Amino acid sequence: MVFWTIKCFARTLIPAGMMVHSVLAAEQVSFTASSPYNGKEVVLTGELYKPVGTGKFPAVILMHGCSGLGKAVRSALQMHAHILTSNGFAALILDSFGPRRNDGGWVCEKISRLSSAQAYRTRDAIDAQKYLASRSDIDIRNIFAMGQSNGGSVALFIARRGKSAGFRAVTAFYPWCGALISNKSSTPVLILSGERDDWTPPRLCKEKSNPAGGVTVKVYPNAVHSFDLNIPVTTYLGHKVGLDVAAASDSRRLMVKFFKQHLVQ
Repeated sequence: MVFWTIKCFARTLIPAGMMVHSVLAAEQVSFTASSPYNGKEVVLTGELYKPVGTGKFPAVILMHGCSGLGKAVRSALQMHAHILTSNGFAALILDSFGPRRNDGGWVCEKISRLSSAQAYRTRDAIDAQKYLASRSDIDIRNIFAMGQSNGGSVALFIARRGKSAGFRAVTAFYPWCGALISNKSSTPVLILSGERDDWTPPRLCKEKSNPAGGVTVKVYPNAVHSFDLNIPVTTYLGHKVGLDVAAASDSRRLMVKFFKQHLVQ
């Protein structure tokens, strides 16, 4: 059923006449994090999906939220990866919490853990960018980032570092928009949020909206937090989370369109 759903999403997101690439099975990758965690070396892991073919592919690093790569989150990121590969991008699902034994929602429970995660995950994303840039099948000029929730906040921190971080543009799904210190960004930013999100409310995101300054914000009127996860709307740690079909489909479409707009040819 998951793969049938993926195919349906792909048909709705790929415009007629656009070349559609098949997708290979995921390549399991690993690389060492640039800084230790609790005094120990960390080996980061990921699932790399690529279109069939040769050449240098543009690539997107996909980052999970504070609960880690659980079943629903992994499925949602695999859906993102399928849409991206169908549009010619490689996609790396990066696991920051499994190697640190921080998955299962432990990070979500305290602000201090969320803040700490944002810091080391920003370094993880840059490490992943360097790893992808070292590969002969990836276009070093066109590496992007996308994140959900805490991973979305990380995407915003990446944008704050500017072009030196090595990312062409970033997309943040329902992030904490306090991670952006202004409404201008030299690294283009797309923020996708839900009006009914009571975990990371969209108010700060709306205040930062400034397409001319590099910050574009889209708010979905009926969506709550985690609107791209294929789970019924429920309560998690006191907050509403769950699928909004229209928001999930449109957000993926906008993400692909946004990344294509910022490709270097």
